[in-house]
Amino acid sequence: MAGADAGHTYSIAEFIDLVNGAIADATGRGVWIQGEVMKLNAAAGAKGHVYFDLADREEGRQATISVAIWRGVWTRISRTLADSGLELGNGLKVRMFGTADIWHASGRFSFKVSEIDPRFTLGDLVAQRDATVAALKRDGRYDANRRVPMPLVPLRLGIVTSAGSDALADVRKTLVDSGIGFRVVVHDARVQGDDAPRTVVAALRALDARDDLDVLLLVRGGGSKADLMAFDGMEIAAAIAECRHPVLTGIGHERDVSVADEVAHAMHKTPTAAAVALVERVRDWVRRTEDAWSAVAARAVSLLDERSRRLDLVAQSLARRPREVVRLEERRVVACADRLRLLDPVHVMRRGWSITRDAAGRVVRDAGALRAGDEIVTSVANGDVASTVTRTTTRSDA
Repeated sequence: MAGADAGHTYSIAEFIDLVNGAIADATGRGVWIQGEVMKLNAAAGAKGHVYFDLADREEGRQATISVAIWRGVWTRISRTLADSGLELGNGLKVRMFGTADIWHASGRFSFKVSEIDPRFTLGDLVAQRDATVAALKRDGRYDANRRVPMPLVPLRLGIVTSAGSDALADVRKTLVDSGIGFRVVVHDARVQGDDAPRTVVAALRALDARDDLDVLLLVRGGGSKADLMAFDGMEIAAAIAECRHPVLTGIGHERDVSVADEVAHAMHKTPTAAAVALVERVRDWVRRTEDAWSAVAARAVSLLDERSRRLDLVAQSLARRPREVVRLEERRVVACADRLRLLDPVHVMRRGWSITRDAAGRVVRDAGALRAGDEIVTSVANGDVASTVTRTTTRSDA
């Protein structure tokens, strides 16, 4: 202890200054560090400073450092992030430039940020997104929900979104203004932040388990890329892929396309656009149904007109038919009378033919049937001649 007593004794402030000086000597004007934002406390208190932890995990261990961004620096950095479509949030990976020191008032070691690299964050978000899409394609879930049949008339809707949000209000207004009798079931979910994946997945599964719904809608309004990070994650994308019902998305602004959008049955630019798509589908069905009924009615009228014309023709034909039948029968009767007159024996006998009968009145057709002394009567055109057979002669060629 005697050796230790000989050294200089520092006050706490002096010691902190000594350490800060050593840190400054080691890091110079500052260093770049990278990690994942945790425990963000943006605009804490009235001073508007921002505090959070920055962490990374390497070889199974986690390293964490406290980070502070003073109000003036935060005003500039937040604009830089906004220009890139970003917003600081938990889970976001960032690359920041600054200096480290120990705060005199608390003895707490922290990293004071002066710059941020938005390109690093954007690149990481794209890399995570691409990895999620690749994994979904490998296991066949990427287009699974698109293979789910869309009901012909989707009138029973399940909506997953934040209750009381502008997105829900826009969807409801669009559906009500359509005048179509949609039935809506809303399941509340957090649509940004750490709880978003868990609550959105739970809502999707709860609605998908119902048999009284036709379509599910997953909607939320616009936001920064950090706000929409949950919709690029595997949890929500996998839940959509596993749904029995078709899922329609309307997430963010027109420029935003998330992994959830990609795996959904159909994606739309905004919540309102998703509602409009359903309204148009039902209206299209109504139009096609009305057109079909109009075509059926027109065809029925056409057939009735055609049958009416045919009946008129048949009636006219029937009106003429009796006269035609009578004339035809008259001609047939005349023809028969002519044939009968030709067959009358009187007419035959006028041409020199005669008919001979025996005493019993039978027509004599065979000369061998008569004997000498038989009484016969021969009829000619104008009378009868009675005679007695004295001799008969037969011909062999008769």
